[in-house]
Amino acid sequence: MNRWILRPTAALLGAVGLFLSAGQASAHVNYGNSLFSDSSLIDPVRPLLPGDVPQYGTGIVNATPGRTVSSNAGWLAGQDANTWGNSHDNRFLYFNLAQASTIDFTITGTNTNGNGVLNPGYSIFQGVAINSVHDGALNPASYIGAQTGFASWSPFASANSAITANGGTLTTQHWGQYRSNANFTMANDGSAATANNAARPPTAFTLTYTGLSGSNGTGNTITGHYDLGPGIYSLVVGGANAADLATLLAAAEATGGDYTTARPELTAYNNARLARTFNIAFNVNPVPLPAAAWLFGSGLASVIALARRRSAV
Repeated sequence: MNRWILRPTAALLGAVGLFLSAGQASAHVNYGNSLFSDSSLIDPVRPLLPGDVPQYGTGIVNATPGRTVSSNAGWLAGQDANTWGNSHDNRFLYFNLAQASTIDFTITGTNTNGNGVLNPGYSIFQGVAINSVHDGALNPASYIGAQTGFASWSPFASANSAITANGGTLTTQHWGQYRSNANFTMANDGSAATANNAARPPTAFTLTYTGLSGSNGTGNTITGHYDLGPGIYSLVVGGANAADLATLLAAAEATGGDYTTARPELTAYNNARLARTFNIAFNVNPVPLPAAAWLFGSGLASVIALARRRSAV
């Protein structure tokens, strides 16, 4: 854990746009605009791989951006060490700090689309993943081999044959790859070169859990206040409502893994994953040097000045 994570004081008050189509996921992690990316640093999402054109941060706090998240249960699902969670039910956001800083944020479910209020939960990770990583990525083989497989009712169960073919095991079967209270790894399937970026080979990315998280399973607002060291962080937001998680899980299991045929079970699953909107107000301020450090510095300066005077005599 980053040694600068000093004083978590999340007040439990109350962007990855990830969506699922039939079978394999059609869109994956997509961070969107940064919450904050210091203008002196290369942007952590673009680029991440050799050959990419360097792009620097904006140095501007992206205040109160409107975001959406699928379902009201994605963060809570990620708390379960047995099923894990579906990353497509969460929103990945990121910020990039050049120096030790205090971050303050408020996440508010806004219900602007009429699908029900979001009961928000969040977790903070060190590191980011490039856009397009996802649960059930079929490459690279070394990553698949490290996976433990997906449950027969998971939207990503079609990846199980590739997992076993590359030495993986299906002993423990998960819903998805996301954990909201532990490290997790996902991969991309690779992509072709574009005008601004080199081709991206299949690559696995691990996000390291900082131990910082919070949730409000009954209200629509939650705040966080932390001191963090310099580095790249992902703030992942999802729903934290226990009743909605039970509904979503039951609907997923009822599909039996068939996400291609229109029927009541699939309709129930899709209805439980209707997008919910939220805003996030995010602020960054440098951590001030402690008073003791200033005193030490002034005292050291006095000693140096006295030594110089003596040497001049």
